[in-house]
Amino acid sequence: MAGSFVVTSISSAATLIQVPFTSQAPFGNWAQPWQDFCEEASVVMAAHFVWGMPITPKFAETEMQIIKQYEEIAFKRYKDTSIQETAAILSNLFGFKNIRVRSITMASDIKEELDHGGIVIAPVAGRLLKNPYFTPPGPLYHMLVIRGFNDTNNTFITNDPGTRRGNGFAYNQESLLAAIHDWNGGDVIRGEKNVIVIKK
Repeated sequence: MAGSFVVTSISSAATLIQVPFTSQAPFGNWAQPWQDFCEEASVVMAAHFVWGMPITPKFAETEMQIIKQYEEIAFKRYKDTSIQETAAILSNLFGFKNIRVRSITMASDIKEELDHGGIVIAPVAGRLLKNPYFTPPGPLYHMLVIRGFNDTNNTFITNDPGTRRGNGFAYNQESLLAAIHDWNGGDVIRGEKNVIVIKK
């Protein structure tokens, strides 16, 4: 099972890592709390990547609710977790050791991590993504998993939990890089360009 989620180096200009997908609304219910579960869904996808296990809607629903309970205890809220708080969930709740928070300045920073087998959880100013499947105007703050890139068409490949069409969703590299900003107390557009790198 674990062998099914591996790095595929398509060429020197492209890398794709297989990461199981869930939307933040695994059963299609976008009411609260699912409307705000992008961080929880990103953590679930990262966890299943590490475990080498597929995700069913029931797994996703249960695990996101457990993460919500942890957040309410640890952070006194579940909405809008920063990248450091999200890393703490992976470390403290899931017990993962092979994770780190780093800052990025260029697309090549992300590509380097992907080429070395790490997936990237990125916080973003969601409206800058201009995803056509988001309910307009899109989320002020969002989180997604970056799992590949393709320099031939200048895209990053993501698992974006903000849409049921988010499995392998491609964003322009410069557009995604520009959108990466941490929560920063709600002043997202001025948030630092910090991400989480997770390896098996």
